[in-house]
Amino acid sequence: MMRERERKPIRRREVEEEEKEKKEKEEKKEEITPSQILTQDEVDALLRSLRRGEIPLAVPEEVKPEEKEKYPRYDFRKVGRFVSKMRLPSLEVIHRRFATEARSILSAALQKIIDVGMIDVTVGEFSSFLDNIPLPASFVVVSMKPLRGFSLWALEGPLVLSIIDILLGGTGKGTKAEGREFTRIEQRLLKRVISTMLKPYQEAWNPIMHIDPEIIRLESHPQFVTIIPESDLIVSTRYEIDLGMVSGKLYIGIPYAILEPIRSQLQAGYQPSSLEIDRRWLERLINKLKECPVEIRCEIGRAKITLRELLSFKKGDIIKLNSSPNEESAVAFVQGVPKYVGIPGAFGESKAMLVTKVLKSEQELLQKVLSKIVF
Repeated sequence: MMRERERKPIRRREVEEEEKEKKEKEEKKEEITPSQILTQDEVDALLRSLRRGEIPLAVPEEVKPEEKEKYPRYDFRKVGRFVSKMRLPSLEVIHRRFATEARSILSAALQKIIDVGMIDVTVGEFSSFLDNIPLPASFVVVSMKPLRGFSLWALEGPLVLSIIDILLGGTGKGTKAEGREFTRIEQRLLKRVISTMLKPYQEAWNPIMHIDPEIIRLESHPQFVTIIPESDLIVSTRYEIDLGMVSGKLYIGIPYAILEPIRSQLQAGYQPSSLEIDRRWLERLINKLKECPVEIRCEIGRAKITLRELLSFKKGDIIKLNSSPNEESAVAFVQGVPKYVGIPGAFGESKAMLVTKVLKSEQELLQKVLSKIVF
């Protein structure tokens, strides 16, 4: 045991001495001796050799440029992907109200039951708006004063021809629109129909602002209706118009730049006052009443007889009235209300009455009818 204890200190000393020798050798390697330092003459000789090309230079390794990360190119002019998600609730309400009013206006103009329904409201580039309209089509440029700029209305060709056919006394079946342009007469007839639709369109805008829409021109080719650059945004509204035998779409495009000054109003919800609702409801009621059929009855005179005389009447007897043939003795009753006074007579082969006096004005008659309605 004693011998083993004496050996351990000896081994430790040997290990320590070996480590010490290694450190000294490493320090000697790191030291630069004077013989390793070049003199000034040697440095000059080396530079001269490099200039003469006597010493070949090492060819540098080709450094490959780092591959750049690929990023998708983005055109900041095309902001449709952001704006398309922006809802304009008031504008949607305007167009829905216009669809309701246009239904009655077109039905009255064409003397036929017409159905008009709004499909959707979208925002996109003007070029996409034109591409989505099937040709042939009729394009109508409409001003929207006081808003600065123009809106664009477009009707599909089969729908245009069907409307014109109905106006000319046809059934509305129309003809094929492919491969032909609209004549001047057809454009004039269509302009008349669009003009009647501008009034309800104006009324639909009144809760937001007063506009004065006006037709500027009609075109048959989309390249002639560039109201804005192709990359600019436009708010597009699609309507489905059903004429019975034929149906088609109406497109209304409003440039987004035009709506920018009133964007805050269009983004806000539509909240009309109760007074405005009552006024507009009353106007619609009066307009509907004016379209209702009424019965008119003409009374040319009266006579008082006894029951005995009434029972004794036979064919060929004459009843003497309390009026003369040429005096204002005839009275016309509208739904039982006396309305006109005139002279009885004949017009062609029909009995007639010449109106010489109006007993009650149209407004008084309507007020009397409305007063009988229980709300």
